[in-house]
Amino acid sequence: MTNLIAQNVTGNFVHDGLTRTYTLYIPANYNATNTHPIVFNLHGYTSNGSDQAGMTKMNAIADTAGFIVAYPEGTLNQLSQPYWNAGYGTGVDDIGFIDALIDTIATHYTVNLQRVYSTGFSNGGIMSNTLACALNHRIAAIAGVGGTMSIGQHAACSPSRKIPVLHIHGTTDLVVPYAGNGALLGVNALITHWRTHNGLATAATTTSFSNTSLLDGSTADLIRYGTGSTYPVHLIRVNNGGHSWPGSGVFVNGNTNMDFDASVEIWKFLSQYNLVTSTSTIEVVSSSNWINLVGANPVQNELQWQTNIEDNYSLTVYNLLGSPLLQQNFEGVELTKMKLTALPVGAYFAVYTSNNKVQTLKFIKE
Repeated sequence: MTNLIAQNVTGNFVHDGLTRTYTLYIPANYNATNTHPIVFNLHGYTSNGSDQAGMTKMNAIADTAGFIVAYPEGTLNQLSQPYWNAGYGTGVDDIGFIDALIDTIATHYTVNLQRVYSTGFSNGGIMSNTLACALNHRIAAIAGVGGTMSIGQHAACSPSRKIPVLHIHGTTDLVVPYAGNGALLGVNALITHWRTHNGLATAATTTSFSNTSLLDGSTADLIRYGTGSTYPVHLIRVNNGGHSWPGSGVFVNGNTNMDFDASVEIWKFLSQYNLVTSTSTIEVVSSSNWINLVGANPVQNELQWQTNIEDNYSLTVYNLLGSPLLQQNFEGVELTKMKLTALPVGAYFAVYTSNNKVQTLKFIKE
């Protein structure tokens, strides 16, 4: 079924004891017979999903490109301000919330789970980098604006999968300084982190955006590492740019560059990539279609599941930072189990992969 008009759909569910809310933008050309990408568009500190939608104008691009935009809401910190727990904060499980929201969207809409992306502004950009670390097996590519990565998280971020990254940042950003501070990485350090992780050489190509707006007090350069690579890292450096979303006309702090539209550049970048880079066709299935956990969750020393396929497949268990801890191959039998005695108490992701299916399930070991 095709939508006749676009829809803003609000929803909520309880995750980790908290009621979490979100808004989905379903484009007018949504068709239930086709699969659609998902773009998470994460608001900044003190902001919300509605303000993020208004500033970025991402919905207009979704109407043309046919992707679903997700605007989840952060929780309130000790100052009663909305924020994302992106490697710092009160311990709210925002990683698990986003993971659960992916499954919620997939339950109600036909989506392409190979093409789930995250972008965001400021604290939302930092959270996008968090997702690249911790949900690396679900997020195909990220693009952050005005937000890098917490220094503490940087030390622990070593996911098993390479990931394409675009970062946009003003050199005179006073909120998240370009050079970094005691809590956040500088932009150059962030780019080095992802470039090293993706195995890219130091050589870069630089092109400048035409200075079409002479009154915005800034210019912009596109610096590309890994041109032609499956996992490139790109930086749009906004020279004399402030803490803002380029192309929006919204002045958050300092100059807002108007020589390019950040939302357009972000979609151009993200849309090229998916979780599976081989030429084979992979069917990514939602929960309950292929693998079902058996018994209570939380589990103790053993994970049990049922499968309805006869193909051979593998199971990899990841921690919340995206690091693989256990891996084993299995034959397609109905009831199977894996010992978890080597794992400490905590939350984990079980990623099942066969020749033509990928499925992720979250479990807690107690």
